[in-house]
Parts: sequence; C-alpha cells; structure tokens
Amino acid sequence: MLGFLRRKAEPDPSTEILRIPSKKFNAAVGAAMAAIHELEKIATRAKSRMRDQKRPIEQGDLEEVLRMLSDAQRRINSEVEDEIAKSDDQGDTEWNKDGFDLLVAPTFRMANSPQEIIDLALKAADGGAKSARLLYQLLVAEMDVAVARHYVTLNTGIRTE
Repeated sequence: MLGFLRRKAEPDPSTEILRIPSKKFNAAVGAAMAAIHELEKIATRAKSRMRDQKRPIEQGDLEEVLRMLSDAQRRINSEVEDEIAKSDDQGDTEWNKDGFDLLVAPTFRMANSPQEIIDLALKAADGGAKSARLLYQLLVAEMDVAVARHYVTLNTGIRTE
C-alpha cells in the first residue's frame, strides 16, 4: 500500500556498462606499449649514469631525464592523436566496472606515465627536495614501478594503485 514511498534501489556499480570509443581505447593500448618501451629505455640509460662513479649526479643529469620523459610523452601523445585521426572505427568497447578497473584504467595510466613521473618529481622538488641525486633516483624508481605495476595488474588482475 505504501510502496510508492519506498526508495528505488541504487544501481549496482559493478553491473554498470562503461563505453569507451574503440579507436580511443586501441590508441591507448598502443600508447601504453610505447610508454613501457620508452620508460625501460630511459631507465636503462639513467641506471647506467648512476653507476658512473667518476662524477656525482647533478642538476643537469636530472634535467636530462626529465627532458627525455617529456619528449617521450610528446611522442606518445602524438601517436595517440594520429591513431585516433586515421581510425574509421565508430564503435565502442564496453566494460563493466571490474574490467574497466583492471584493463582500461591501467592502460590509460601507463600511456600517461611519463607525465605522471615528471609531475611527481616536480612535486617533490616543490616540496623541498633539494638533492639532484635523490630526485634522479626517484625518477628511476618510478619508471621501474610504473612498468611493473602495469604488468602485475594485467597479468594477475590485482589492482596495484
């Protein structure tokens, strides 16, 4: 009799379907793979520099890694734009919340990881970190973590945020 006074049940967020344009998702997958390659290449070079005991890590070394990350992010963004522009796919990929959290979100995050790492280093510097060597080590560690986080999430389904 008083059924009209009952609250409507809230929709279950795990059953909600999220739609992502296929061309945007496909471009992000390529961008994530490019980011992995770029981060591994930059980290290898930076680790080699850290092993060079002839001179300490200086501000210029830090700026070089930040520039390489920035250049990598620019290349990745350009590739994404090109891929989206040339694709004629008008469809959407559909994801439930769990699938989105375990595949889509980490893919987009990896595609933007060089910028995330730059932002973290700048935040640390703005927060008072003064040692170029420590900031350099932070950059190297964050590159390794970004790659590992992505692979662990994709291979195990464990959310690593």
